[in-house]
Amino acid sequence: MVKEYIIDNISEYLELIREKKFHNYIFRGQNQAFTGIQASGFRTYKGGWGTNQFYDIKEMKRQFFNKVVRKISNDEKKFFLAFCQHHGLPTNLVDFTTSPLIALFFACYGKEKPKENILIDDAEIYLIKKEKLLDITDMIAEFNNKDFFESLLVNEEIRKKTLFKLEQLFTTQSDIALIYLNRLIDCYENNNINIHGESLTELDEEAREIVEEGDYYLNKLSDFKNKNEISELYDYLLNEIDDESITYGETYRLESFIYYSTEEVIARVYLALLINLLQIQFDCGDQQLNLDFDMYFTYQPPDLFDRIVNQKGLFIYQPYLSKTDEQYQFTVLSYQSINPDYTLRIRNHHEILNELNFLGINLESIYGDFDNIAKSVKFNHDYTFKQ
Repeated sequence: MVKEYIIDNISEYLELIREKKFHNYIFRGQNQAFTGIQASGFRTYKGGWGTNQFYDIKEMKRQFFNKVVRKISNDEKKFFLAFCQHHGLPTNLVDFTTSPLIALFFACYGKEKPKENILIDDAEIYLIKKEKLLDITDMIAEFNNKDFFESLLVNEEIRKKTLFKLEQLFTTQSDIALIYLNRLIDCYENNNINIHGESLTELDEEAREIVEEGDYYLNKLSDFKNKNEISELYDYLLNEIDDESITYGETYRLESFIYYSTEEVIARVYLALLINLLQIQFDCGDQQLNLDFDMYFTYQPPDLFDRIVNQKGLFIYQPYLSKTDEQYQFTVLSYQSINPDYTLRIRNHHEILNELNFLGINLESIYGDFDNIAKSVKFNHDYTFKQ
């Protein structure tokens, strides 16, 4: 369950950060909650017949590239996804920052001042722990900004690089490797499917008993305490996952466990279960799976723009899969959920904006372009008029 706090002023905010040791988190400020944390490219999608419209991110990106390619640098081409985000094209990137004060500014800026007797929702700041982040910037850049989930389904080189990063993450955080794996397994259970993509509720009683027995390790992962038990789970997936390209490729297949740590085996199991889940989603037609697991992929391009530097920014890369029925032109979109560890509800937005401005956190310092410097100057004069 997400923990929530209500913040009325900067002093409370900074004290909460100090008390909860939030220096190990990244922050996102939103002046309205939308329907959770969503990349701009997904906000129009509601699901269902007649409401399944969403931006064709790939096509827009292709058209934009063709129109600007002669005018941009090699670095801007290499990190073209960030270039698109910077210039306002809907993408699957979500802005975060390592600065709590900048997140507070974005939560408060643009929030309408409440009118008398009218309630307006609080602004919100979302926090995610840094240990949940896996940087995939190099892979996105190397493979020409192709979508990460689609690449995992077909590209063995992407799988190898992802496995290497998972091994590094799990080895340095061995105490939570099993927790991450358990959350991914919960994703199967929450979607009411087994590793074959079969709906558990549609199985008859005899088949259900066989599946439950066969999926014992998937349902009892929290009981695993040593390498031998993880090895049994590894063998189970090796024999049961339908797509042998997942389990019999170079990424998964091991000759002997004696040369590998528990965390390295967990990394292979995790990756196999993730790819298998994506394959189920890709094959299941009009069924939309809830892709909800506690590991988030980050995209951190170099400092191409002053805005990235000024905002101490980074992106969470919100991967997705989409599939269109050509006959009925109905599209199913599934993207990874982003669930904050903490939500801070911010009140007194205008008072906090004035305090932030006094501390030098304003449109001028965050953006630095002429238009926003002018807006910052106007903000100061408007504040003076009200005194």
